[in-house]
Amino acid sequence: MQNKNMKIWETLSKTNPNYTRTAPSSYGKRITTIDPMYQIQMMTDLFGPVGIGWKYKVDYKYIDGLVFAEVTIKYFTDEWHEYGPVCSVQNLSKKNGNLDDEAPKKAMTDAMTKAFSHLGMSADVFLGKFDDSKYVEQMKQEFSQPKKIPQTNGTEHDNNHDAVAIEHIKNDMKNAKTIYQLRKLKNYKYRDAFDLAIKKHPAVYKDLNNLYETMETQLNTQGVV
Repeated sequence: MQNKNMKIWETLSKTNPNYTRTAPSSYGKRITTIDPMYQIQMMTDLFGPVGIGWKYKVDYKYIDGLVFAEVTIKYFTDEWHEYGPVCSVQNLSKKNGNLDDEAPKKAMTDAMTKAFSHLGMSADVFLGKFDDSKYVEQMKQEFSQPKKIPQTNGTEHDNNHDAVAIEHIKNDMKNAKTIYQLRKLKNYKYRDAFDLAIKKHPAVYKDLNNLYETMETQLNTQGVV
């Protein structure tokens, strides 16, 4: 049985190696860094567009030649949730003594990465799994796997099983009580099915997407987010 408290964590915990790189740290050891736009994409994929499904607030403080960025994150499930602030700091001066006009942005980006990690985003990186080359290779293979229509049982699927799976997706969308639940079905639970339909089954995708848009309009009209 899945632990519901870990649902968001497990959704965000695995990192696509294509959006990481290794870099030297101040203490000598090389570390894995994560593309900040990839992190924003992951938040958008799960919760929806920034400002609608999730939000962030940044407060800056300037003290003794340093800039502190304090980031607060909000995200919407059946209601709004908030945590933070999570802080990071950068020196306002470069090593040559010149002003670093990118310092506030660097502090904000680092604070957001730390804040996202509290939801479980890229937990595999922060737990040190990317130090294991075998794990990184496993992630490369996992993220490069072709999409498959999800199975409704353990047998090899055929056209009949695909039809059953598609009807199951439709029923789940029809039973969604909030826009968040509806969005999770398309962007998370049945994302593989939607992606595959776009590429190989345009008529199926059109049918699913029309139902999605109909349900989205209906829930918007009802004022249910």
